[in-house]
Amino acid sequence: MMEKDFLDAKHILDAVVPLCPDGIIGINREGTVVIFNDSAENLTGYTKAEVIGKLHITDIYHPPDLGRKIKKKLHSPKYGGPGKLQALEVEVATKEKAKVPIRLSATLIHKQGQEIGSVGFFHDLTAERKLEGELRRLSITDSLTGLFNRRHFHSVLSHELARAKRYHRPLSLIMFDLDHFKQCNDQLGHLEGDNILRLVSSSAQETLRISDMAFRYGGDEFLFLLPETDLTSAVIVAEKFRKYFNAACPYRISLEEEDADESVTLSLGVAQARPVDDVDSLNKRADMAMYEAKAKGGDCTVKAEHAIGEAA
Repeated sequence: MMEKDFLDAKHILDAVVPLCPDGIIGINREGTVVIFNDSAENLTGYTKAEVIGKLHITDIYHPPDLGRKIKKKLHSPKYGGPGKLQALEVEVATKEKAKVPIRLSATLIHKQGQEIGSVGFFHDLTAERKLEGELRRLSITDSLTGLFNRRHFHSVLSHELARAKRYHRPLSLIMFDLDHFKQCNDQLGHLEGDNILRLVSSSAQETLRISDMAFRYGGDEFLFLLPETDLTSAVIVAEKFRKYFNAACPYRISLEEEDADESVTLSLGVAQARPVDDVDSLNKRADMAMYEAKAKGGDCTVKAEHAIGEAA
């Protein structure tokens, strides 16, 4: 008898619900909130006094009609039920109307065969989503410069090239590297060489448009991908960047074979995607233009198949 009294005792519910690290929200058959624990307060910013007996569950879910969709899922056998719901990822709205990602598990409550309400466990996914986002950022970012990395470039270029062809929109690629970078590392040291690579990144941030994307391809080779940009506009972007970098770069190195001091500059090649281009051919055209710029002595921009020189 004592065991039955213990299992039926309301004080168990009263003791366990406040301690649960997940938000617990219970509603009656009409959808009005009747259970709202401390973790639910922390999750939503509402107090128990503001919620219990006053708010409908649609005031908490985002969007509001999500509550009705969840109710249908609770009656479906597809999500752990019928009468149960397991690990459904949705969002709730806080008191300040911010959206919080959660993992919801819920069950219908019956008494004498009649549904009288439901109880849900709301696991906050904010920290997990933040970690996932950070891991994703690290996987596509070059650690030295903060620019996107080579692997991400190939993924993005394939997508943007397909989009440009589908909608008949212009897409341009700028490929460039640093002039005299080996001598710079030899004479100034790798720490200063790294600072020059970082200067490329900061110069890109100052001169590129929001829609443009910058990548470190490897070593001292970089790429800019410019959606919605034709060749003429891409050349303007390349020249703006080149001149900004030249003005910002304080480093000079000695070229013994020429008995002269030279600044660290850039050789840039620009290509606009053609209907016949694939990823490899567009890359190759920009690469060939870059090497033409290098052959001209560097510190200039060359567009694929047409040189524009320093005065462009």
